[in-house]
Amino acid sequence: MTPGTLLVAPPSQDADPVFAQTVVLLVDQEPNGITTGIAINRPLDQKVVDSSALALLFVPEPDARAFWGGPMGSDPAILAQFRSVDDLEWFHLPVRQRRPFPLPDVGVVAVAEHPGPFEDRILRARLFIGLCVWGRGQLESELERENWLPTRATPDDIFAPRPELLWRDLLARASGR
Repeated sequence: MTPGTLLVAPPSQDADPVFAQTVVLLVDQEPNGITTGIAINRPLDQKVVDSSALALLFVPEPDARAFWGGPMGSDPAILAQFRSVDDLEWFHLPVRQRRPFPLPDVGVVAVAEHPGPFEDRILRARLFIGLCVWGRGQLESELERENWLPTRATPDDIFAPRPELLWRDLLARASGR
């Protein structure tokens, strides 16, 4: 599985209290086999302004809802679609680290980044709390057991205006119906 793949939980996983009816965007796969994803269709009751003041530098609507990104950790991260990605290959943080781009114009933004390089570049953005993380071979085993249905992501999937309908819509696409 590569970044930019959506994992759609099939109806057979509806009994899973964590991932039932969840859609996960794979955002990174490290050389050591660790794969990272963000659940994209699980809005929280909290607003961006109540979740992370720093996120307001990248998500312009303070009343926008934050999203549950997965069960691992509670660090905030932002998925953003950019007008231009020139010179955004690296996180703008003290530690040099390559930015994941699951799609050519969609990347991960750390809330602690300096906002200057992003000025007038962000088309749309969402704040996510937590991540989905798989160890070496774990995701592959889950795919073999058909715990996920893979399909390719589009920016419109990631930033769906009605995320509560995304699972149903993508289930049909991922199932080939």
